[in-house]
Amino acid sequence: MKSSHIKAITTFTLLFMLMAVISLFAIKKLQYSASTALATRTATVLASTITQARVSYSKNAVAALRAHPDISVQSQYHDTPYAIPNPATFAIELGEAISAPEKGLILHTFSNYPFKSRQSSGGPKDSFQKTALQKLSKNNHVFERVEMFGETNVLRHAEPIFMEQSCVDCHNKHPESPKKDWQVGDMRGAIDITIPLSTDDEELTKTVQYAYVIFIAFSVIGLLCMFVTLKRTLNLSSELERKVKKRTAVLSQLARTDSLTSIANRRHFEEFAQALFNSQSQVNRPVALLIYDLDYFKNVNDTYGHDMGDECLKAVVNTVNLALRSNQDFHARIGGEEFAIILQDISNEELQKFTEQILTDVSNIKISENADIKLTCSIGSTLTPYDNDTTMKKMMSAADQALYQAKSNGRNQAVHLNYEDV
Repeated sequence: MKSSHIKAITTFTLLFMLMAVISLFAIKKLQYSASTALATRTATVLASTITQARVSYSKNAVAALRAHPDISVQSQYHDTPYAIPNPATFAIELGEAISAPEKGLILHTFSNYPFKSRQSSGGPKDSFQKTALQKLSKNNHVFERVEMFGETNVLRHAEPIFMEQSCVDCHNKHPESPKKDWQVGDMRGAIDITIPLSTDDEELTKTVQYAYVIFIAFSVIGLLCMFVTLKRTLNLSSELERKVKKRTAVLSQLARTDSLTSIANRRHFEEFAQALFNSQSQVNRPVALLIYDLDYFKNVNDTYGHDMGDECLKAVVNTVNLALRSNQDFHARIGGEEFAIILQDISNEELQKFTEQILTDVSNIKISENADIKLTCSIGSTLTPYDNDTTMKKMMSAADQALYQAKSNGRNQAVHLNYEDV
């Protein structure tokens, strides 16, 4: 697997882990926000319930019972026979009845103008209630703040209480009322509802857990899809790379191969010779170079055409290939009808036998379609000494001179020149 693919997979995995951690925090935040929203809704419902209960009590119960001569409506009604609480006291006591301070649920009604008998309990008790009385108005019906109640986070929710028509006269005429100029619509106080922010709600917790599981599931599926895609891409890339290498090798081979005879061309010959003599500088061993040329081959082309000439060239190459000793022997076409052979680890006696065999084998070639074609070749050869000063240029010069002598001497023969004599 390529390092780029490993880096990509590692990056995506780290991103996935980071997203999972961030999503966990986000879902916890969502759970907290949901708990806050639920607390706000609960507080709103409780405030509305108490307000409606107080208004209903005032309009229905109190209004009907005031006409009864034996029943009185007052704030301190507990010790008075046939007395009932006034609407404000009713609302206060209703809130106290609903409250559960040990659980963090508290309902408290307060005002800047409590009756004298309720000054210790009816006024604002803390900074939240004081701020609420400043913030609440006809245009701002809700003031909220999250605070700590002991070791529990709670939502403090305050709503204004406005003066109703049924309450104006009572408050203005009541002897304990500190304010005597109330009008309908004035904010006479507020209700403070404290709701615990519990994140342990079973249904809410399950919903959040389901959301997180769904997110993780989709993330894992996405990650798997990414891995599959990367794997597929890697496979395609590897396959493409393999095909490119194969095609490159084929093209490289074609660029170094003679298209007619399928042996090495001159370019490959020069590359092979250079590599060989680079290694010769470290390991001294004899190397022979033979250059052979077909005799009077122009007459074959002129008489029988180039197609038949090509057939003759291929026949000669196939014949010479059969005489090569091993894969170490190198055979190349370096000209039209001129060829070169490099033989490694060979003695003078072995070189002489090899050239004689080539001469014999080439002269015995039969072109079946034209039995009257007689092929022969001339060979020039040289052998390197055991030193580090050998160069292919000098060997080519020696082999060329030897080939020239073989042609001058009448062709169909081999001439060998010592490397040192050139």
